Amino acid sequence: MTLKDEIEKLAEACSACAEADDGSLDEHFASCSSCQEYEKKAEQMSQMVEVLQMNAAKPEEDRLKILHARLTSFVQLPDDERKDAVANMFDSLAMLSEEDRVKIVKARTDVLTKLPKEQRMKLMGTAKLITSDWDDERKKMEMRAIVAATEDYFLLKRVMVRKMFRNVIS
Repeated sequence: MTLKDEIEKLAEACSACAEADDGSLDEHFASCSSCQEYEKKAEQMSQMVEVLQMNAAKPEEDRLKILHARLTSFVQLPDDERKDAVANMFDSLAMLSEEDRVKIVKARTDVLTKLPKEQRMKLMGTAKLITSDWDDERKKMEMRAIVAATEDYFLLKRVMVRKMFRNVIS
């Protein structure tokens, strides 16, 4: 389940339990562990989106350095933690404007093409696990960003990279 889905699920659960509570909403939020978890995850999502927005506003060279550090740190994580980290990054990307999403996807794609095969395959395998749960609209949105992000690649590289991502997203 993605972070966004978890937040929605917690919000629904919290809404239901808040309605059943006779106290004020503020008292409920202060004592309800579900609501506290919702707040924690919502804040986490907000912070990730803000980080990506700030990163998109940076010069391309800085964006590449930041995403390189982030992606290589993901490779070092245990499988379950890596899956959560990559899923959170994808969820945050989906919340960006089209322009910012393309900038981040471009930097992410540029970094992935420069990583050694083992690291690239580990990240792409994780991405495949995550994208397998996506609906068609989310898959199309990601492919549009990849197509736009790879426009400046030379023809053979552009075809290869797009095919690589199509295999991940299909």
